Amino acid sequence: MMSMLQENWRVWQRHLMAENRRNIEALLDNLCADPIYKIMAISATFKGQAQVRQFYADLFEGVPDANFELINSFVGEEGVAAESILRGAQHGPWLGIPPTGRELVLPMSIVVPMMHGQILGERLYFDLATLARQLGIPVETISIK
Repeated sequence: MMSMLQENWRVWQRHLMAENRRNIEALLDNLCADPIYKIMAISATFKGQAQVRQFYADLFEGVPDANFELINSFVGEEGVAAESILRGAQHGPWLGIPPTGRELVLPMSIVVPMMHGQILGERLYFDLATLARQLGIPVETISIK
């Protein structure tokens, strides 16, 4: 029988692979029925499968070559905490920002609560000033509309 730590690690790995393949259906398969995603830097919340689907669609349209480079992760019985770097170029609108064509190398921390082998959501933490500097825009123009 698989331990809770092993199960959480397995679900997390499936989730990472789906993200880097930009496979929204596979991403949603790892989530509970009513997930909650939060982008802490801009106080944006996405609740439920439909809004999380839109969150990923917007990310993958805005940054079509988005890749999350996992730096480190810590697995516990209640979920995962991870350090990642989002890499890619912003070629479409994203977070209310018109396309800039500029490259992102955005370090972030992600908290992923889990229960019963499912991801309950994500809380993404990153420095808003770093994102704005990399995209060449004023920080105050970043928001979900």
